[in-house]
Amino acid sequence: MTEERPELPREKWRQFFDDLSRQYEGSDVTVEVLSRTFGDLMQAEKLPLAYLEYDDKDDIFTVAVGGRDGRYPVVLAHLIQRPRTILADTVAPDTPRAFDIVDAEGTQTIIMLHEPAVWSGAPTL
Repeated sequence: MTEERPELPREKWRQFFDDLSRQYEGSDVTVEVLSRTFGDLMQAEKLPLAYLEYDDKDDIFTVAVGGRDGRYPVVLAHLIQRPRTILADTVAPDTPRAFDIVDAEGTQTIIMLHEPAVWSGAPTL
């Protein structure tokens, strides 16, 4: 663990991302996947966040991206099966919030949350 990129403790994933979802819902999110098999893939770029969720029962992390007009609440649900580590970039006002999630096969998913409409501070680790 480093000061710049602390690792989130697994026992806090569920509550942390539930809180973060409430704070950033509707804010722009970018999702990029870095895979040894498929290369670098942009899954979503500056689309509104529907939610972030960690399901500890099935060991799956989900980032869901919503539609802008409300008729289509989720247009993309990116699943990360068996996440092993989640690293978080430090947070400052007016700075995107980024997470690097590494799964059991070594595939990295980078999730960048852009500033919420009203900055109220971010959930703490």
